[in-house]
Amino acid sequence: MPEIKQAILKFSLEEELSLNYGHKLRGFFANQFEDILFHHHKEDGGYRYAYPLIQYKIISGKPTVIGLEEGAELIIENFLDIDRLLLGDKEFINPEGRLEVRDEELEVITDLEMLKFKYSFYSPWLGLNQKNYKRYSREIKKASPDKQRDFFKRILIGNILAFAKGVNWYVEENIKLIPDLEAIEVKFKNQRMIGFVGDFYSNASLPEYIGLGNSTARGFGTLLKEELI
Repeated sequence: MPEIKQAILKFSLEEELSLNYGHKLRGFFANQFEDILFHHHKEDGGYRYAYPLIQYKIISGKPTVIGLEEGAELIIENFLDIDRLLLGDKEFINPEGRLEVRDEELEVITDLEMLKFKYSFYSPWLGLNQKNYKRYSREIKKASPDKQRDFFKRILIGNILAFAKGVNWYVEENIKLIPDLEAIEVKFKNQRMIGFVGDFYSNASLPEYIGLGNSTARGFGTLLKEELI
C-alpha cells in the first residue's frame, strides 16, 4: 500500500489561540517563504488550485502547520529558521516549535463489512461550492435524512479523491462513507457561509489533521481520526 510523508509542526505559546488564527498563520508563512507550496500564488499572478500540501491550523489552541510529501520536506528544511511568529497584532518571539514526522499508510479497506475509521471535523467543513450550494439551499436542506446523507457522501468522496490526486495516490477500490453532519453558520473573510460539523465513517484510511473541502490551507475541514476495529 502507498505511504506518504507527513510533517506536523506545532508551536507552544503563552496563550491559546482561536481557530480563526489559521488564516493569519498562513499569511505569516506566505510572507516568510517563497516556495509556491507555502502560499499557492504563482509569479504570473495566477493561483495553484491543486490540493494544498501545506496547511495551517489552530489545534488545541496551538498554531500548527501540516506538510504532506513535498510540503513535508519544506517544513523539515525550514522550521529551524522560524524565530518569531507574527499573527495579526500578536507577536511571539522564539516560539517553542515541536516537529513530528510520520509515514502515513494510505489504503481503502475492502475485506471488512464494518467501516473501520471514524473521522470528526475539528473545524467546520466548507463542502459546498457555488453549484452544490444552490442545490443544497433549494432541495437538500429540507430533504429527508437519507437524501441529505447521499448528497454529503458524494461530496466527501470527491474531497477524498481530490486529496488522493494531490498526493499521487491512485485509488482503485470503492470508497464507502456514511456522514453524520449538522449545518452551522461560519464567518469567513467577513462573509457568512454555511459550514458543517460532525463525523463520517469510512473504509478509507486518511492521515489525521489533513483538511477536506474548501479553504483547507486556512484550517477548515480538519480531520481527527479514530480507528474503530
